[in-house]
Amino acid sequence: MSKNIIRIANCSGYYGDKLSAAKELVEGGPIDVLTGDYLAELTMGILYGQMLQRGQDKGYVATFLKQLREIAKTCHDKKIKIVVNAGGLNPESMSQEVQNILNEMNITSKVAYIEGDNIVNDLEIFRSRARNLSIWIGKSH
Repeated sequence: MSKNIIRIANCSGYYGDKLSAAKELVEGGPIDVLTGDYLAELTMGILYGQMLQRGQDKGYVATFLKQLREIAKTCHDKKIKIVVNAGGLNPESMSQEVQNILNEMNITSKVAYIEGDNIVNDLEIFRSRARNLSIWIGKSH
C-alpha cells in the first residue's frame, strides 16, 4: 500500500453483478483494497431462502468464493486487501469457506468477519413493536 494514497476498487454493487469484475480489477490496475458490496434488501431475502433450502450453514453469497479462487493468489502477491460483505446472514460460515480456499492454495492471510445482519430470530419482536404501522402489517388499527 502507498503511504499517502489508498486505491480502492469495488467489484460488486449487488448479488449477481459481473463475476469477472474482481479479476479484471485486481489484474488491471494498481489497487490497494478490493471491496465488494453484495447485500441489498432483496439479497437478504434470497440468502434466507438459501438457508431454508440448503441448511443453516448457508446464507452467504457463494459466487464470491468463485471470485476469490480467481484472485486470491494475485491479491496475496500484490498485497491487495479484500473487504466484502458477502457473508450475508452467515459471515462465520463464509469466513470458514474463505479460510479453506486460502489453505488449499497455501496462502497465509488473516480472515475476519462481523456479525449482525441476520435478524431472522428477532422478526417477531419487530412485528410486535410495529402493530400500529400500517405499512408493516398491511392495515391500520
